[in-house]
Order: sequence, then structure tokens, then C-alpha cells
Amino acid sequence: MTADRRPARSDVVVGVIRGFNRRGRVTPPVFIGPDPDPAPVDATVDVELGFTLPHRDVRPAVEWAASEGFDHVEVLLDGPNARSRAAAWRDPLAAALDDTGLDCVVRLPFALDLGSPFGPVRDGAVRECRPCLALAAELDASKPVSPPASDAWDLGWTDAERREFAVDGCRRVVRAARERDVPPVPENVIDGPFVAPEFDDLFAALGGAADGLGTTFDTAHAVLGEPAVDLGTHAAANAGRIDHLHLSDTRGGSDEHLPAGMGEIDLAGLFSSLDGWSGTATLEVGTRDLETIALGKRHVDRLLGR
Repeated sequence: MTADRRPARSDVVVGVIRGFNRRGRVTPPVFIGPDPDPAPVDATVDVELGFTLPHRDVRPAVEWAASEGFDHVEVLLDGPNARSRAAAWRDPLAAALDDTGLDCVVRLPFALDLGSPFGPVRDGAVRECRPCLALAAELDASKPVSPPASDAWDLGWTDAERREFAVDGCRRVVRAARERDVPPVPENVIDGPFVAPEFDDLFAALGGAADGLGTTFDTAHAVLGEPAVDLGTHAAANAGRIDHLHLSDTRGGSDEHLPAGMGEIDLAGLFSSLDGWSGTATLEVGTRDLETIALGKRHVDRLLGR
């Protein structure tokens, strides 16, 4: 691609795909990005859109989010934003949210094995979730996201046992979240208990704890899961249960966390199936570059005709 044909920076993802020609030489980079003008879907979907807060100073990121018209930010309580490091970022984030009027969603640490086959490990994971949920309440977060999963060795534990471990951890987190008045939204995983088609089983196993429980529907997890699901069909059948969306795109094969519209995810089909739905959605984009995050927002906004 010659310099005079290179798209404007605002139209491309900051990053390139490189290939190799027959002689093994690197070919010129191909700049790719979401469809700049997707057709709006024929549906009314009321989405409060946010993005996962990148690992950078929180105030400038929140102020940028407000300037771009986002409704919330989602904070992963791990790494730089771990609960144990909250003294460095909690007050600046709370002040920025208050100043901008943005809302907040919290993602509990995904490294916690709430479905561990070892009771003390599972207890420890739940014990760490409790102050994380208290922190979510302090931030006035609208919901905490957490997957009902188990890292138990699949050759050493039966599927039924792994489900039992995951359900126990999930039930305890749901209870702790409700005690702190932050409605939990369990998220479908890619493999193991519980992938998207198995959430009926999860709700049945949770019993009374599932009453009034919403969920997070992760688009990439759903199409990469085993078994995979058709986004539109699944969303239409479970719209009353879905409170939150994770809009993560992929070209297939792995959870790439691309901007919406850059991969193969049928977001138009998803939104068409959610006619009349309202809720929150987070763009999960694996970058610190705010301009790249904005690409996904523009794509979603155009799909929704706004």
C-alpha cells in the first residue's frame, strides 16, 4: 500500500496484518478496520455503551470516554486496577466518574478459580471477591461481572464434579453481591462449565439464588465456545435474562478482543434479535489506544442508527 493510498488514521486500527510472499519476504502491511458505514439494523435496542478501562491513568481515560459519548467504563479488578492497589486509583476514578456523570461496571478478577476442586482454594477465591464487591459498591457500580467457571483438571474430575464446584463458587458470589446491593451478572465462558448454551443448567443448579438473576452475554465466548451458538438465535431466546453484553470481536480461533466490526462476529444479527431490549454493553478491546476503542463505538452506533 503506497503512502498516498494509506487510509486516514481515524479509519484504521492501530496495528497491521503482515504476510509473507513466496520468497519469504514480508509483504506490505494491510491496514484493516470496521466497515465504515454498516447499515442500521431494523430493531429498537437501547444500549448504554462503555468499554473496558485500559491500563493507563484513569482520569484522562474517563474524561475521554465522556467526550466520545460513552455511558460507562468497565473496570477489571486485576493488574494495575487490582483491589490491593485501589489506594492508587479508586479516588481518582470515583472523582472522574462523579465529574463526568459516567457509570461504572466492575469485572471481578478472572484469575480467581471460584470453581476450584480444592475447598480452601475456592474459599480463598470467594474471600477475595467479597472486598472486590464492597469496592464495587463504593464506586456505585451498576453490576459486577464474573464467570461461573472451573479450572479443575478435566481428566481428573468429571464434568458433573466441575459443574458442582463452579455452581458453589457462583452461588456464594451471587449471595455476597446481593448483600452489597450490586446485582451480579454471571458471564458465559469459552470452555468448561458454563458455556452459553448451558446457562439453563446453571440457573437450575443455583435454585433460589437464580431468582431475578441477570447474565452477561459475551459475543466472542459464545461463538468460540464448545458448542458454539448462533448469536441472534441465542440472544432472542434469552433476551429476558441478558442484562449486560460484552461486545468482543474475533476473526475466529481465539478470543482476540478486536474492535466491534473488525472480525467475523455478526453484531447486526445480534442487535436485530434483541429488538425491544435495553441494557448495558461493554466494548472489550485489547488495547490501550483510545482511538482504536473509538472505532468499535462508531461501528456499534451506526448499527443502532445513532
